[in-house]
Amino acid sequence: MYPTLFTAPGLKRFAEAVDTERQAQLAKWGDQKHRDGTCAEYYVGMADQARNDVEHAAESLNGPRWSLILLEEVYEALAETDPAKLRAELIQVAAVCAAWIHDLDTRPHSMICAHCGEQIPTSDVGYTWSAPLVPPGTPENLAPRFHIDRPECQAACHALSDAARAERLNASPTAALLATPCDACQHTLNWHRNYEGCTVPLCSCGRFQSPADEGSSAP
Repeated sequence: MYPTLFTAPGLKRFAEAVDTERQAQLAKWGDQKHRDGTCAEYYVGMADQARNDVEHAAESLNGPRWSLILLEEVYEALAETDPAKLRAELIQVAAVCAAWIHDLDTRPHSMICAHCGEQIPTSDVGYTWSAPLVPPGTPENLAPRFHIDRPECQAACHALSDAARAERLNASPTAALLATPCDACQHTLNWHRNYEGCTVPLCSCGRFQSPADEGSSAP
């Protein structure tokens, strides 16, 4: 989808998510043009306060907070009037967002059942949870998990899978093609990469195999 230009951890996933959101914005609002509205006097003061808050948190609260770091960058951007400096500050805002999202994406899974809300035990000898197939790009630690030994939790898991399947069937032609399940492993086309096969963890499927009744083929 994107050339291999991203070297920072998590940046490719971040760029793909932003691209998806931008497509939705363009579809809804078109190419927007607005005034900047920056450099109101209170933005300058709030930028100074935000910098002080970050320093205080680093010294007194066992380290800085993402919320304070982001606010510092945002208010520094809002305090600028020069377009080049404003652009540089907005890039810093985006970089902090990317770093925060990468932190979220790489934290351990909470292991809370998405149905009953109770803790799912862990085991070194077998799985204690199951999960529906999630959209490509969804971090594993943020995907819903369900108790594998509780029928009611498994029913909720299957219902979520069925709802996702119905949503794919009602999607646009392009989206439906990307969501076509592979005959070999049932993971969708989005999860497959040329020369790599299926990229779903623990899946050993080779190249994407279209269902027998489908006329589409792998790119």
